[in-house]
Amino acid sequence: MTGIVWWEIVTAEPESFQQFHSALSGWAFERAFEETELGVDYWIIQLDGRGVGGLQRGAVSDPQAQGGTRVYLPVDDLEATLLRVVELGGRVERTRVELGGDDRWFGTFQDPTGVSFGLWTENPVRDRP
Repeated sequence: MTGIVWWEIVTAEPESFQQFHSALSGWAFERAFEETELGVDYWIIQLDGRGVGGLQRGAVSDPQAQGGTRVYLPVDDLEATLLRVVELGGRVERTRVELGGDDRWFGTFQDPTGVSFGLWTENPVRDRP
């Protein structure tokens, strides 16, 4: 895994986040993925018309909803990497999720310290172990 391919913010108050960062950073926000299996309120954060990150509504009962940033790392084999996460003491939060398009598959995990990361792959679903 090298580089960061995406980042996103999770907050219980995405409308307040949008208002603040529109004024501070000039970011615009576009609703996204409503017709996918993601099943959450989600916006693409845009700067100068280009998607630079994501914003997701978190549940008030979710500890991550208190505020936080998740980065996404590129992998060739999503399922193998999630298995390795568990072997190393981490926890899978989401297995493969398809968002549509040619390169929109991801999963999320927590490392042993509780920090959440995302994995992004351009590869379609493979046979799962």
